Amino acid sequence: MDPQADSEAEVIVLSTSDNVHSAEPTPRARKAKPFLKSFGFLPSLRRESFKTAAIRKTRPRKYWEIKFGRQATEHLVNNYYITGGFGGSGGEGGDQGGDGGTGQGPTVYFGQPETREPSDFRTIRRGDLKLLKEVRLSTESGVVSRQSREVDVRRAVYHAEIRGDPGIVTVAMYQGDGAEEEWRKHVATYKSMWHPNIMQLYGLVSTKELYAMVFHDELIPYAQFRRRFEHSPILRTYIIGYCRTEWQEATNYIGNVIGSSMETSVWIRPSTGQLCLDLAQGGPETSSDLYGLIVDILRLENVSLDAPDSENIIISSLSEDQYHELCSWPPIIQYPQFQVSTEHVIGPGIFRRNSQHGSCVRITEPLQMLYQLELHWNNYGNAPDELLPNLYDSHRTNTLPLELRLPFWEHGITKAWLAQASRIFAELEEGAHVEDYICIGYLQFSLRIANKRDIPEGYLFVCPPQDFCTELHAHLYQWPACPAYWSLDPSGADRLSMEDARILGFPSIHIETVVHGYSWDCSVYKGLRRFHEGKGFDPDSREVARQLGYPLFEVSSNCVPFLAHKVSDWPWPGECKQDDPALCRSLGHYL
Repeated sequence: MDPQADSEAEVIVLSTSDNVHSAEPTPRARKAKPFLKSFGFLPSLRRESFKTAAIRKTRPRKYWEIKFGRQATEHLVNNYYITGGFGGSGGEGGDQGGDGGTGQGPTVYFGQPETREPSDFRTIRRGDLKLLKEVRLSTESGVVSRQSREVDVRRAVYHAEIRGDPGIVTVAMYQGDGAEEEWRKHVATYKSMWHPNIMQLYGLVSTKELYAMVFHDELIPYAQFRRRFEHSPILRTYIIGYCRTEWQEATNYIGNVIGSSMETSVWIRPSTGQLCLDLAQGGPETSSDLYGLIVDILRLENVSLDAPDSENIIISSLSEDQYHELCSWPPIIQYPQFQVSTEHVIGPGIFRRNSQHGSCVRITEPLQMLYQLELHWNNYGNAPDELLPNLYDSHRTNTLPLELRLPFWEHGITKAWLAQASRIFAELEEGAHVEDYICIGYLQFSLRIANKRDIPEGYLFVCPPQDFCTELHAHLYQWPACPAYWSLDPSGADRLSMEDARILGFPSIHIETVVHGYSWDCSVYKGLRRFHEGKGFDPDSREVARQLGYPLFEVSSNCVPFLAHKVSDWPWPGECKQDDPALCRSLGHYL
């Protein structure tokens, strides 16, 4: 046996194009007989057998190489690829017609024909796809518009069925100018990623009028799925928790693949509750409640959220600390902010807001916390803590503002409140306005120059942060009598009064106190009560707080309202707009 017989990559070709002279009366008969004879011994052919006058060895021709202007037929029989022959050209005419030209018989290729690389995704005929209903998104979410390139593509999402396949799929359909380009771009994006928490592409539809991507499973927008469980704060909290975890895992995967983050929208498989990210623009907007992941809440397997006992399963699966942690993040939690007078003493505790009168009142006594805060100025210009540079020109004005932040939330004050809210409300006989109660998260004391232009040469001295501690209580804070002053002397011994400083051209010193708090709506407190009961605690007692080692709240006996101006949409955190001089004066903002 020839040792190279099996190793050669060359395709063996049989051709009957060489004429074999015989007695048959017609060219058709002359061609047919050699072809039938050769086809009979195809299985036993060897390379040596090609040395006859009627059969020749030719250059292997690719299976798609068909000569233009001639009809050819191709058939694949077992492992032999046969290309049909074609007739010869007519003879040259004169007074009489010429003889017909020589025809070429069929060519037989041994081995498999060359094929293109198979597609990663199934090609689905439009007729095999039955649209069921459109998934209702926001008014603009179904449109991808790039007007700078005069492209206007509608991307609509449907639920559909595929003929012969069980189950429902999700279809993203593209129509309009530039639809094919947008579709191909999105297909390439999905082709580069494969993760259980990313929408998984199943098949593609491509016609002259429209293009579509078909995804596995029935998918619905995250916000729509969450609304199904608004009746149960416990289930809603659990859903947000595990969706945060899955969202973080998926976004980390995306970052590892492409090296950066990308815009995504959030969908859910309602059959399992699993989160799936849509990598194409034009889907439902990502909810902000999936940011800020702190704890991992894994999705419980084989748990139907629609089952009657689903709440009990969740309660038994989550710890008290996990549930309190989940209730400490949006959208469950709200973030009210308000300014109080710089003369007001304030610290950690629970306050009740009266938005109608623009005031607050302390509900609990200052919390007895078992730690001491480390006080220090946050100086974003890297200036010394006490002595700041003179000559506040355009270069040195960046050393302000100074900020003193007291973060109570880092020490679990929100969890302590969530564990005791039911008891405090029961003692106050409160039930109708629980959303007005605010737990202080952190305090912010800010100092800056009101006008930094044309500042004369001089020095600004700022008090040490320890001066904010009061003698009344270890955890109550207030601006000192002299927070800062101007001086012409670098030693600071010659202190200028505010009036003298103003006459000399020094700008005013602006100070403020901002309270950053947390609040919850009635449904969250109902969920907390239900959760604590499910764990075997009395919600109206101190059992939960003591069990977890939280500091205890006591109802205050001195509930005196004070001015509290709600703030939002600030140009910089803790920066007063100073657009209301009367309000600034009432809050003591100017020294």
